[in-house]
Amino acid sequence: MNLNQLKYFNAVCTYKTVSGAAEYLHISQPSLSNAIKELEKEFGVKLFLRQYRGMLLTPEGELLFKMSKELLSGAEQIENIMGDLGKERKILRLGVPPMIGSVILPHIYSEFQPMHPDVRLEIMEGSQKELLEKLSDDLLDMIFMPHEKVTQQNLSILEIMQPEIVFCVSEQNSLSQKKSVSAKDLEDTPLILFKEGFFNTEEVKKWFAASNIKPNILLQTEQLSTLQSIVSNNVAAGFMLATSAQKKKGFAVIKTNPPMKVNVSLAWKENSYFSGCMKSFKTFMQNFATKNS
Repeated sequence: MNLNQLKYFNAVCTYKTVSGAAEYLHISQPSLSNAIKELEKEFGVKLFLRQYRGMLLTPEGELLFKMSKELLSGAEQIENIMGDLGKERKILRLGVPPMIGSVILPHIYSEFQPMHPDVRLEIMEGSQKELLEKLSDDLLDMIFMPHEKVTQQNLSILEIMQPEIVFCVSEQNSLSQKKSVSAKDLEDTPLILFKEGFFNTEEVKKWFAASNIKPNILLQTEQLSTLQSIVSNNVAAGFMLATSAQKKKGFAVIKTNPPMKVNVSLAWKENSYFSGCMKSFKTFMQNFATKNS
């Protein structure tokens, strides 16, 4: 057994498929499958049940996954510390929800990146739940996290901004003339929301539930571009952060009654190694928060 085999095994556990893990690791699927088979042969146990829709861990696989995460986390911490000391580690892995990314990423690429051209950014989009899991598994260094209050343990956070969630329709829509809308106003309005697990969707559903109204959800998506296209073509209405929606042509941006506001913070694991790249990025985001407060 070696660390590479354990990394491959953990990737399959995380992505649930050999193809997804191979793509993440940038290796061929046969190489990854062979590494798993070698582990199974060495230990004399089955680690996965191969199914049509993916890989399911056996009890033995579950035990190895739990133990190997701690081992790999320790090995990665050693690698990060020594890499920093040798001035070689210049990678920053960031997790960003799509709607927050539409606001934050332009500043990161146009301001932070020119200031730190030696830092290679690796950006992953996903829901808050997905990004928290990746952060916990040390697949990400820092994430942007929308929240009401932070309930997760072992997280350090830096509050960045407090944007408002607004209602968005095409300028052709009859609702576009309203200054504000209540859940009652939108009872029969077809909506496009992000998929379950996205903080924005959870807040919108709570907003409707407070008025005992079930939203008329036409479609749910992971892509901000899909939401924008559906809204701009007047197929359905949606909800976006005001800072992002106001930049979209053809959109009518309408306040909600009562208003929905959300905190956005930069988060990282409290007890993890804080690399030089992370320190530089934290300083940049502190300045960003000050300028936009």
